[in-house]
Amino acid sequence: MKQAARKFVIHIFIFLLGWMGPLLLWAQPKDSVKVEKKPLHWRLTARLHSQAIFNYGGRLATENPSFDINFAIEKNNWGFFLFKGMDLYDHNTFYNFSLIAVYRNIKLSNKLTFTPYVGSFLEQEQGVADHGSDAVIILITTAKLHPKLSFEHMTLFGNLILVPEERDWVNRFRFSYTNHHWDVVSTAWWNNNAIDHSSYWTSGLSVAYSRIKAREHLFLSVGLSGLWMMHTSDTEANPYKNALLLTVSAQLLK
Repeated sequence: MKQAARKFVIHIFIFLLGWMGPLLLWAQPKDSVKVEKKPLHWRLTARLHSQAIFNYGGRLATENPSFDINFAIEKNNWGFFLFKGMDLYDHNTFYNFSLIAVYRNIKLSNKLTFTPYVGSFLEQEQGVADHGSDAVIILITTAKLHPKLSFEHMTLFGNLILVPEERDWVNRFRFSYTNHHWDVVSTAWWNNNAIDHSSYWTSGLSVAYSRIKAREHLFLSVGLSGLWMMHTSDTEANPYKNALLLTVSAQLLK
């Protein structure tokens, strides 16, 4: 137990040193930054997949066709986010869940943004909130490396209150390239075993032809995504499962 606790503290220290330190260096005094008031805007996205990848964890969620919808609304850098995923064939698989969260966009510089989310994952294999539903914290740091290229790091802490024996810590590293209608996203996930019973590494690549204007404020997209499980310490909890899936989506913006 002492060794596990020491290992957990070391991981927390590395995380704080690696991310919070640079964030503090980038942060500017409030009296030197103009507060920019932004209008209310929202987006609604619906996607249909031939299979489903759990994008927060980097795992194959179901081999069945699936559907998800997400809604986000923002004003003055505050936002509300709702995500609902559904397995179209089997309502007892992992992809039947919801994520509800509030977030805040904190602009640290012209090229660096920090966005913390606080909310809850709701497991919905049987009902609205099955066993395993719990609080979650998501921390996203986004760096604009080039007008067409950005890097994002996400840290997710799951099962924080109600199911502490299943606490989870996932890191996601993502490079995104956007050029006109093309979106290319390269992703790596690392689920470490600092507070979990197992660990794994996965990688993914997504290529999409996006922002096809169907009508005013409505845009369509079609893309291919691949997932490769490179390493896992527990093949029962996180088996070696790779995936190649097709996604079509529609997004309404205002």
